[in-house]
Amino acid sequence: MPGAKWRARLRCIRPDKQQRIVRKSKHLLTLAAILLIVGCGSRGVPPSGVSGAPAATAAVERFLQLAAERDYSGMGWIFGTAEGPILDRDPVPQVEQRMYALASLLEHDGFVIGEGLPVPGRMVDALRFQVLLSNRGENFQVPFTVVQGAQDRWFVEQIGVEAITER
Repeated sequence: MPGAKWRARLRCIRPDKQQRIVRKSKHLLTLAAILLIVGCGSRGVPPSGVSGAPAATAAVERFLQLAAERDYSGMGWIFGTAEGPILDRDPVPQVEQRMYALASLLEHDGFVIGEGLPVPGRMVDALRFQVLLSNRGENFQVPFTVVQGAQDRWFVEQIGVEAITER
């Protein structure tokens, strides 16, 4: 009986040492349970407490700021659809890899956000902005499509990176 052998060994240890071993075991089990709960729980919360941005231009501006800071999970809370941020839908490692790729392409020294125009044929609130990105003396006109989601929050839904990659 394996349990009997363990108990016999434990009896050979001084009582005060037994209590420390039992206490440490309980602490380790509690720590393991907490780590399991945290690891299986939510994907975290957005840095500001809410996902998206309060306005369409703010979504584009914040996304580009986060890209410059290389804050990939922060970008994942601004990038999404009318249903919400991509981090609510996809696994964090995948989102961070995609945001890394976008941040690499959107590297810039500065940017100017043009006027937002309605996207033809869209049933939901969607606007397209032409964003002038400056990078090392070159300028790129990059289209950003933003969409309004729940609680009047705006998300970057699409970025026309072809303007950068096809040069």
